[in-house]
Amino acid sequence: MTFFKDFYANCNVDELQAVGCDGTVINTGLKNGVIRQLEKSIGRLLQWQVCLLHTKELPLRYLMQHLDRKTNDPEGFSGAIGKTLENCAKLSVVAFEPIEAELPIIDPNELSTDQKYLFDICKRISRGDISSSLSLRDPGKLTTANRIFRL
Repeated sequence: MTFFKDFYANCNVDELQAVGCDGTVINTGLKNGVIRQLEKSIGRLLQWQVCLLHTKELPLRYLMQHLDRKTNDPEGFSGAIGKTLENCAKLSVVAFEPIEAELPIIDPNELSTDQKYLFDICKRISRGDISSSLSLRDPGKLTTANRIFRL
């Protein structure tokens, strides 16, 4: 609470309408999250703009916890699948059966690095081949979906 008082003592928050962040509990907790504490501190509600990419990954995280066992490590999973995901970019590409998919037409310039990787790997999986350049790209540290597709 002291942080907020010190922070907004030097800022005009009268016109503050929204706050943006990723969807971690530390930010979005209904009682003790950073946004809620900020609202309490300034005495009014704000519009919460939470990253949808992080939000969409939550069901996958829960599925992984169910399949691979729950972990207390915020950086990853502790079971066999999770440990394999950590090093998936170092594994050799092997032959696999394509998985047909109808992907939308997307302007790659409108995608983040993680989104581009996911879209590119989905295209390649649907074709049945992974290019050497794609196999050398890092799927990203925080993106479980990218790592699963790479694996």
